[in-house]
Amino acid sequence: MTLTTTLTTGLALLLAAQALPAPASAAPAAVGSVTIGWADATHELIKITWTETTAAANTLTLHTDDPETAAVRFGTTTADQPNEYLVDPTQLGYTADPRHTSWILVSDGTATTARSVDFDRFHHAQRGAALSFAGDRVRWTAPADTSVDGTPGDPLDLPKAYTYQPMQRVDDDPVGNYECKDTELPATTERTGLVPNPGTAYDLFLTMTNEWGTADVGYLQVGTTQTVTADGPAATAYGATTTIKGHAEGTVMFEQGRPPVCDEVRVDLSNQPLTVQQRTSSTAPWTVVGTVRTTVNGDYTAVVKNPGHRQYRVVRPNTAAFESAWYGGTSGVITVRSLTRVVSAKFIQPVVRLGTRPQAYLWVDPAGTQKAALQFRNAAGAWQGVTYKTLYAGRGLVSFPWNRRGTTRFRWWVPASGGAESVVSPVFTVTVT
Repeated sequence: MTLTTTLTTGLALLLAAQALPAPASAAPAAVGSVTIGWADATHELIKITWTETTAAANTLTLHTDDPETAAVRFGTTTADQPNEYLVDPTQLGYTADPRHTSWILVSDGTATTARSVDFDRFHHAQRGAALSFAGDRVRWTAPADTSVDGTPGDPLDLPKAYTYQPMQRVDDDPVGNYECKDTELPATTERTGLVPNPGTAYDLFLTMTNEWGTADVGYLQVGTTQTVTADGPAATAYGATTTIKGHAEGTVMFEQGRPPVCDEVRVDLSNQPLTVQQRTSSTAPWTVVGTVRTTVNGDYTAVVKNPGHRQYRVVRPNTAAFESAWYGGTSGVITVRSLTRVVSAKFIQPVVRLGTRPQAYLWVDPAGTQKAALQFRNAAGAWQGVTYKTLYAGRGLVSFPWNRRGTTRFRWWVPASGGAESVVSPVFTVTVT
């Protein structure tokens, strides 16, 4: 009886236990409604908020559609903190492709996550500023941002705006310890700016900043022309060629190491354009004769036509191309006189019979109305005048009696004319038989 009673009582307790309701389990802390926006009008911080059914610690992760970019966890909160997070946008970095989109995931540590809307983190970040000259200063111009917004109207969109920061570096100790001197120039929101001329070669570093961070625009080099030499003959014939030769050298900044050491080094100006200029007197304006380029060694040869008395100089102009620029330089002045050019001086018949009047011919340049003198060399070896001839258009023919047998040497003396100095012709002869 005792055994039967015990089994009956145990069964009754088991059935009663099965009839009791089960205790309730805790509901999951569901995360949702993630919003993003700027914390205030300064646009210095991004504010992220979300909702959740139960307070929990949260993790914030940045995701992007770029398959080569991994997700980045950038923030966490504790269960007793508000459901919001402030982040500096530069912590999230930028992308140089406006087509890439990003979003933020908030997780409570379980499989439950919530996602923000898509937004872009675009930064123009294009390298390759162009240099040009504005008088004595160099002008830099950054590339224009012509991109198309990949996520138009997202909560973090701002008008395109960049701050440009140029920095000039020179060799501060050319003969000593190769020290660099950096000068931070005024920042600007304009896409272009001017750099003062320090009188030496320098490097220019340019960065651009928007809400997502700072990017390098360019490493730009500005050199100087130190020497342009020019040498030529003292005089050449009018209308003939004059050869001017010289050499061009400059300086450029050389940097090495980090932190860098700086050295302004001298270099031959290879394959550079030079301009040859001329003027008629020391008070006359300079005009351009032509251009020439240096060789790989910085040498040059310029060949110009002699148009009369001239002064010459050779100029290397200020030049700029892409990411480099050079301050120009000018040679000293050389003077090249012009000599009347004798085109022809001769006898029409170099051999004549006694009693025939020889005919002496002259053709000179410049072709004017000069009064030339015909001279012969007498028995004493001195030059003696025979006759004069006024030229027409630089030419003249004169006949004269000559009854001396044998061969006699003659020459013309031509006075200065048309900017060319006087000259004597080469000797020519007549033989009387």
